[in-house]
Amino acid sequence: MRALRVAPFLLLFSLVCAASASAAPSVTTIADSLDSPRHLAFGKAGDLFIAEAGRGGSGPCFQGGEGPACMGDSGGVTRVGHRKGRQSHIAAGLPSYANTGTNENAIGPHGIFVLGTRRVYITNGGPTNPSDANGTILRGTLAAENPAAELFGRVLHLRKSGEIRRVGDIWDFEHRVNPDQAVGNPAVDSNPVDLLRMHGRWFVADAGGNAIDVVDHGEVSNVALFPNRPGVPGPAPGSLIDMQAVPTSVVRGPDGSLYVSQLTGFPFPLGGANIYKVDPASGAVSTFATGFTNLMDLTFGSDGTLYAIEIDHDSLLGGSNEGALWKVDRSGAKEQIALPAGSLPMPGGITFRKDALYVSVDSGSPGYGRVVRITGF
Repeated sequence: MRALRVAPFLLLFSLVCAASASAAPSVTTIADSLDSPRHLAFGKAGDLFIAEAGRGGSGPCFQGGEGPACMGDSGGVTRVGHRKGRQSHIAAGLPSYANTGTNENAIGPHGIFVLGTRRVYITNGGPTNPSDANGTILRGTLAAENPAAELFGRVLHLRKSGEIRRVGDIWDFEHRVNPDQAVGNPAVDSNPVDLLRMHGRWFVADAGGNAIDVVDHGEVSNVALFPNRPGVPGPAPGSLIDMQAVPTSVVRGPDGSLYVSQLTGFPFPLGGANIYKVDPASGAVSTFATGFTNLMDLTFGSDGTLYAIEIDHDSLLGGSNEGALWKVDRSGAKEQIALPAGSLPMPGGITFRKDALYVSVDSGSPGYGRVVRITGF
C-alpha cells in the first residue's frame, strides 16, 4: 500500500519537473523610452549604461547610407540605477544622424565600455560616407554647419563632470590611411561601433572601415582587416557582388582572444554572418562560428559561453524585424535560444550579469527603444 501511495507523488513530481525544464525564458523590460539604444555595459556597482544613437536633427542634411538623412545633437547615454532601477541621462548633446522624416535608424553613440563604477567610454559612430551631388562630404564640412559633428567617428570619455574628452579619432585614421582600401573598399567610410579596453589599449570595431583598430595613447593603428566576400548573389538575377564584412562588436574571450561579430554588408544573405577570432598581438583572423544572419553584438557568460544577437533573423531585407539570440560553446557549436514571440524586435546590444542577459531592442526607433532582461535561458 505504501508503494501505491508514493507512486502518484513521484508521477506528479516528474510532471512538475518536466514542465519547469521546458518553460520559456522570462523577458522583462527594465528601461524604456530610449532613442535608438545600442550597446550596453555594467559598471562595477551594478548600474547599467546604455548608448543611445539618438534621432538625428535639423541639419545639416545629406545623402546617407539608407537614403536622405539629417544630423543633430540628439545622441546620449542613459544610466539605469542598480538599486531602484531609475533611468537618468548622464550624457546628451552627442552627434547623431537619422533618416529624414522618420528619424529612424540613427547613427551616433553605439559602443560603450565602463571602467570601475562610472568611467564611461563610448564610440560615437559615423559619418558613414555622407554625400551630396558633388560627392563625399567630409566631417569638417558637417562641423562647419553643426559643431557637434566634430565628435563623429571618435572614442570619447564621458567624464562625470560633463566634460567630453577625446580619446582616439577613428574617422581621421580611416580618412588618412584607409586600411580596407587594400581589400577593395576605396571609399572613406568609418563607423566605429564598439570598443574594448585590454592591455592598456582600446580595441575598436569599425563597421564602416571593416577593421579592428587600436588606440594607444591617442595614436590609432590597424590590428585586423576583414576582407570582402566575392561572388555573393546580388539582387538582380544572375548577378554577383563583393560583399563587405561589417564587423559590429569586439569582446574579450576567456582565452584572451578578441571575438568579433559580423553584420555583413548588402545584400545581407541569410546565414552569411560569422563570428571571428582575432589574435590581439598579431592580428591573425580565424573563423570561430558560422551560419548567422546580421549579427549585432556579443557577450560572454560567467561559464565561458558566448551569446550573440542577430538584429534581424530573416535578414535586413526580409519581411520581419524579429531578431534572434544564440549561445555558442567553446568549440564554436551554436544553438538558438527560443524566446516568446515578439521578444526581440531589432535588438542592438547585449551584455551579461549575474545569470541574466540584457538586450536593447527597437534599436532603430526614436523614443520607443527598450532594454529587456532575459532569465531562465
